[in-house]
Amino acid sequence: MSDVVGIEKITDRAGTGAPDFTNGFNVAGSDSGISGFAHTESANEPSSPSNGDAWLDTDNNIYKVYIDGEWKDWLGTSASSAIWYGARALFMGGYTTEAATNIVTIEYVAPATTGNVTDFGDLTVGRTDGGTCSNGTRAIYSGGYANAGLQNVIDYVTTATTGNATDFGDMSEASSGMAALSDGTKGIIAGGYYATTAAIVNRIEFVTIDTAGNMADFGDMLTADRRQAGTSDATRGLIAGGSVSNTNVIQYITTASAGNAVDFGDLTQVTQKFDGASDATRSLFIGGQTTGSPYRSNVISYVTTQTAGNATDFGDLTQQVETPSSTNDDIYAVRGGGGTASGRTNVIDRVTIQTAGNAADFGDLSGSNLGVRATSGAAS
Repeated sequence: MSDVVGIEKITDRAGTGAPDFTNGFNVAGSDSGISGFAHTESANEPSSPSNGDAWLDTDNNIYKVYIDGEWKDWLGTSASSAIWYGARALFMGGYTTEAATNIVTIEYVAPATTGNVTDFGDLTVGRTDGGTCSNGTRAIYSGGYANAGLQNVIDYVTTATTGNATDFGDMSEASSGMAALSDGTKGIIAGGYYATTAAIVNRIEFVTIDTAGNMADFGDMLTADRRQAGTSDATRGLIAGGSVSNTNVIQYITTASAGNAVDFGDLTQVTQKFDGASDATRSLFIGGQTTGSPYRSNVISYVTTQTAGNATDFGDLTQQVETPSSTNDDIYAVRGGGGTASGRTNVIDRVTIQTAGNAADFGDLSGSNLGVRATSGAAS
């Protein structure tokens, strides 16, 4: 008996047309390891996919195929890129040396124009170490630590209109130390210490920034952690570092679809108490605290947000600083405040996101501020 190595074409006996198999067509034998691909229809990203697997994203009516480690749109079109930043950078709350307390102050700069901050308005509660993000027109501040303890309140402001913050809704619990990010539609927080649970969590929660209301469950991080950095583009959120296991891990979520985080790569060093900034293609990780002397870091590193892999060195801040606050417009990232070896700082410095290099002095906050949070949105 001989083996059939390959068949290119089957015709009728005359060789002029297709044959009729009146009694059916049967093939016996081993399939030599040929395997099929999984097909999933759901609102949530399938777990542990393999290359070639297909997923109908029922939330967005998009058919996706898993290729080279990520889901690619195959049929249907993802929503047009939203904007999660703008020409006005807000610095919100914090604890200043001058006030010797948690402050309510919101102040702003234009990242494109060097100079000192201008007063914007006040938060509903003075606090530090909450989570801030924006959809380009509305900025929210979630949770944080106030003089009275941990908070669950979410505030919002319209970035183009100076004035005091308004109540937006609540987190699931009072908390602080979360990473925060936005895709221009959803505001997402990850990790932190939750008061009622009385623990550091792996929880990821979200709100729709244009619609006031309470946080809802999104999924889970790889591990429970806090004091991480969050950043994003229009479809992918990155969560990096953390204090619990002194980690250098970067993980990611697909922001349009609720689900758990997936490993992305590694930072250039173990880091906690740092922040992120991003334009449409590049995410920066800025400053923070490391495990080796001098502990406070001036390191800026970056990744291409849509390409999983390890971070690359970008340059240095003007100071070695922990707990800085960072945000951006479409060209520049600015860092404000934080803690140095000599105490809290009021310094703001700036880099051009697409041009690796060291930061330059930009201006000053109104006070030497540790725990201030930042985001950005439209100026008009």
